[in-house]
Amino acid sequence: MSKESIKQLIRDIYTLISLLVAFVSAILLWFWNVGPGWKKGYFGTRTLLIVGILYSVVYMIFAKMYKAHKIGAYHLTELAFSQVLAYGIGNMALFVAAFFWFHNFKRIKVSLFILVFLLQIMGISLVIFVMNRLHAKYDEPRRMMIIYGSDQYKLLLRKIKAVSYRYNVLACYDQKEDRAKIRKVLDKCQDVYVCDVDLHFRHELIMYCDVRHIDIHFSMGIEDIIVRSSDVSHYFDTPFLRNKKAEEAWYYPAAKRMTDIILSLIGLLIASPFMLITAIAIKIEDGGSILYKQKRLTVDGKRFYIYKFRSMRENSEKSARLATANDDRITAVGNVIRRFRIDEIPQLFNILKGDMSIVGPRPERPEIAHEYEKELPEFVMRLKVKAGLTGYAQIYGKYNTTPLDKLMLDLIYISQRSVLMDLKIMFYTVKILFMPESTEGVSDKQKTAKPIL
Repeated sequence: MSKESIKQLIRDIYTLISLLVAFVSAILLWFWNVGPGWKKGYFGTRTLLIVGILYSVVYMIFAKMYKAHKIGAYHLTELAFSQVLAYGIGNMALFVAAFFWFHNFKRIKVSLFILVFLLQIMGISLVIFVMNRLHAKYDEPRRMMIIYGSDQYKLLLRKIKAVSYRYNVLACYDQKEDRAKIRKVLDKCQDVYVCDVDLHFRHELIMYCDVRHIDIHFSMGIEDIIVRSSDVSHYFDTPFLRNKKAEEAWYYPAAKRMTDIILSLIGLLIASPFMLITAIAIKIEDGGSILYKQKRLTVDGKRFYIYKFRSMRENSEKSARLATANDDRITAVGNVIRRFRIDEIPQLFNILKGDMSIVGPRPERPEIAHEYEKELPEFVMRLKVKAGLTGYAQIYGKYNTTPLDKLMLDLIYISQRSVLMDLKIMFYTVKILFMPESTEGVSDKQKTAKPIL
């Protein structure tokens, strides 16, 4: 077997073990809660199998969403945390199902749910460790090259160097380089990343790489995002790509607003103890104000005041600048609440007021947005929809993601927004809340997220 085949086998075995743990856990939990009468009526073997299957389906949906089975692609801690979320949501779903089935909260053995959850996490953590070690024995950095038509490739190269254990960059060539020289290196590669090359050369690369089964990754422009959801038009015998401007579903705005109101009220209720503790901690630290407000932009360029717990020294944001990696304006309490996004909780009041939504592009400061628009006029396209507490750019980007990348991520959401996509973003946000890289500040030399090449 080739190394790639062995690695795929290891990933499949890991997924199968994870699924088996889910199936067996559900059956045991249901059996232990039902008790001695499990063979009677609806408490028979058939019910146990149905419970196990349904639990496994729920588990797999969230395991896939949180990428819990990506052995070799993510760190052990991230894989373990993804499994915690997937099993945790599965257990909560089973707990709710048991409550409605038995109509008696006292009959549900909460301690068993906690015990099984702990066993799931300990067991799967051991499996992750063993499988990751096996995978690493056959893993090696993917051979790749970069072909570029502008200096933007330097940003990509910087990101690749941060995960150098995963990629082996054989060469970086300008598209004007000799074709024979490029092809000679291409033949040794598994991947080629292509940044801002002209259309003729792009066509050449696609044809060459397709025949040789080389994975090709193209940088995207704003126009690529806009036409991404195009379908094929067959009105003539010549096929065309049709970028149809479809209207959003008639029920979507009402469903989204209702969801915003319900979730923000539930969120404020659940978070109220943390809000009280945070308010006291901020006041004790320096005696300053607990909240601060700041002008931000939402749909159609409307301005509103966003509310946050103060995480910086009083009056430290007189000038418009983003937080840097080692920002001395951030207080001790501020470091903690920013790490766990507690400073964002007061924005639930903005959502109740209708200034923001749960899901949407993050609201930018007018001064910073104006700065971005000088070089990127299309940045204003983010304002087609209401600003959000979380969004597509938040789960796939970082605090210091460049304006162009942020715009493209937001445009992907805007072009594909739906109830299902909003739900997916909300669930995935639970994971990134605990991922420190998503709150990484800009460089100390930067005031905005505009890249330094």
